[in-house]
Amino acid sequence: MNITKKRVIIGATVAAIALSGTGVAYAYWTATGNGNGTASTGNSASWSVGQVAPSADGPLYPDPAVGSGHIQGSNYTVKNTGGGNQQLTHVVIAVDPNWSSRADGSKPACTAADFSVGAQPLGAAWTDTSLATPNPTFIANESRTGTVTVQMISTALNQDNCKNIGNIPLVFAAS
Repeated sequence: MNITKKRVIIGATVAAIALSGTGVAYAYWTATGNGNGTASTGNSASWSVGQVAPSADGPLYPDPAVGSGHIQGSNYTVKNTGGGNQQLTHVVIAVDPNWSSRADGSKPACTAADFSVGAQPLGAAWTDTSLATPNPTFIANESRTGTVTVQMISTALNQDNCKNIGNIPLVFAAS
């Protein structure tokens, strides 16, 4: 038999089996199975937060009321130092409540109670939510910049110990 005739016979046989549905029969068992695997999650990281640079608005002087007179504005940044997304709700900023300056021991010390942060009452912290609006989610390594104001307010006490202070310490807490 020649090769062409052989191919035709084999092809016709395969076609006939396929059309008739009587192909090769297989026997099988059914079974079930279970397995285990794992995945892992990352962790949150501390926010990096702090003042960008000291204010260039000039020195502070005692002012009669919050919102009037000499106000220094200062930029600060918040950065997600983590490897994943993190949500910021707010940043709390204050003059360090543990700080004081007392060059002249006969007069009251200069303390956080001599300053208003973010137009808040004397010595109080200011809570800034602007960096969480409209989107509170910071992607990995994302930074955003906010602004805070500081003002020295006249009190009923002698404030001579607040003169010529180059670094009034601000503290920032992001969460």
